[in-house]
Amino acid sequence: MKLKILGSQGALPKRGLYSSSQVLNIKNKYILIDCPEGIQFQLKNYRVKFSKIDFILISHAHGDHYFGLMGLISTYSLLRRTNKLTIFCPKVVSEIINSQMKISSIFLYYDLEIISLNSKDSEKIYESNDFTIVTIPLKHSIYCNGFLISEKNNKRKLNLDLAKKLNINKVYFNKLTKGENVFNEMGREIDFRDVTSKVLNRSYAYCSDTIYFPNIIEKITHIDLLYHESTFLEKDKKKAKLTMHSTAMDAAKIASKAQVSKLLIGHFSSRYENLDLFINEVKQRFQNVELAFDGKEINI
Repeated sequence: MKLKILGSQGALPKRGLYSSSQVLNIKNKYILIDCPEGIQFQLKNYRVKFSKIDFILISHAHGDHYFGLMGLISTYSLLRRTNKLTIFCPKVVSEIINSQMKISSIFLYYDLEIISLNSKDSEKIYESNDFTIVTIPLKHSIYCNGFLISEKNNKRKLNLDLAKKLNINKVYFNKLTKGENVFNEMGREIDFRDVTSKVLNRSYAYCSDTIYFPNIIEKITHIDLLYHESTFLEKDKKKAKLTMHSTAMDAAKIASKAQVSKLLIGHFSSRYENLDLFINEVKQRFQNVELAFDGKEINI
């Protein structure tokens, strides 16, 4: 998994910085997570090919999370995109996009599938042989979801040196990684567990706009990387509650209780100049934390 931060700011981005958006590369499938204004500029700035995006996830219907969607859909048509694009979004966003397309009489050269989300419970919205996407219901001023994206490794890792030492013909390597016993060149049966090992599935959770909401902990326990919005510092906790956003300390508490490996914070209010204050606040409760900033790349 590789995560690219396209935008790190809240609803009022600073000069040269953009509202929250990310691209996740998982098994060579590209997932765009939230789609604010300026998304096409950021994709170009960070050399993410438009055509590579297979899925778009929209957390909720506030403008700084989906206002760039219609423009991107239209641009894909101008570029004569032919591969399918799947969008998962709140029902109201799908209604808005469908209305805009109808009014504008946009002709698409590609298959566009828009899947509406309206469940208040967590649900698996996508599954392939390689990964799954599960919603994480959040608590914001309007209907809002986070997303848990988890790898599915169906193959084991082969100890190549040991396999060669045991005189196993390479034509059987694939069977071993699939968990099947094979015979070596002397006719001896080789147990797949002796020459292969389990591959740990990696997982990433994106928790968009939300107040402190402990209900999400059971969904994100022990994941590799958690992105949790941190719009405010603790000194502005009243503003956070009023707007139904989180503080850096709220994110730290969630990460600590969920025992995640690493915490990534973003969606910063433009009122703050020194973002190191967010790191300092989080480290009072949780140590392994990084700031999201435009252009940052993280290997998960």
